[in-house]
Amino acid sequence: MSVTDDTATLKMRLQELKRELRNCPQDKVPFPVPEVPLVFQGQIQQGREVPKSLVSNLQICYPLPGGSALINFDDPKVANQVLQQKEHKIDLEECRLRVQVQPLELPVVTTIQVSSHMSDRRVLISGFPAGLRLSEEELLDKLEIFFGKTKNGGGDVETRELLHGGVMLGFYKDEVAQNLCRIGQFTVSLGGQELPLKVSPYMSGEIQKAEIRTQPMPQSVLVLNIPDVLDGPELHDILEIHFQKPTRGGGEVEALTVVPPGQRGLAIFTAESC
Repeated sequence: MSVTDDTATLKMRLQELKRELRNCPQDKVPFPVPEVPLVFQGQIQQGREVPKSLVSNLQICYPLPGGSALINFDDPKVANQVLQQKEHKIDLEECRLRVQVQPLELPVVTTIQVSSHMSDRRVLISGFPAGLRLSEEELLDKLEIFFGKTKNGGGDVETRELLHGGVMLGFYKDEVAQNLCRIGQFTVSLGGQELPLKVSPYMSGEIQKAEIRTQPMPQSVLVLNIPDVLDGPELHDILEIHFQKPTRGGGEVEALTVVPPGQRGLAIFTAESC
């Protein structure tokens, strides 16, 4: 096959792929987000300015106001018992604290609608092993050098980015990305190894719509309106002792975090498997 025939075949194939992409009913795809058990493990971020909520694929951050505490019980039944009494009275040596408790619900993304399109000048490089001993800059530099050479089918690199599970390279000319995708497989020297890497078309997406619902956290209780009468460590111990007492409906406390008055924090919920 001549170079001219090869180029014509490549262009025809690219046109077919573009038509399939435009006609594909999954151009805007609503898909459910799998339910993942979340747990509070006592980790917070403190500060005065926090957003209403933050959602990521690894964790959910819940804003905690000043003068509050978040308790995670070992048994959901204990949390339910504590919530039966909306106000708790905690006796101290010189005074009595009155605090309110309420259940905790987290915002959870249930459905995401994404529109996608194939880039003409960008490619996705994948196939990197987990134990590759290169920094991000070293990896990107070596890939730019390799795929920047015309003898490897490449050309001048315009953009580069490390992604989850791969690397995106963008080129100044359309035909470079098209040629690399046509070749598909490359052997590249990285970290003292000869690695087989795959080059495929780069698909970019944009979230068009996201649906969010609230998810009850059966093991968690939010404590509010804590007065500014004790310092942080002492208040932490007083609250833990109170909510562990069976006579108060309490039980084993798995995690407890206090945000003092005048401050704000983010309670970080992660998947139980993390």
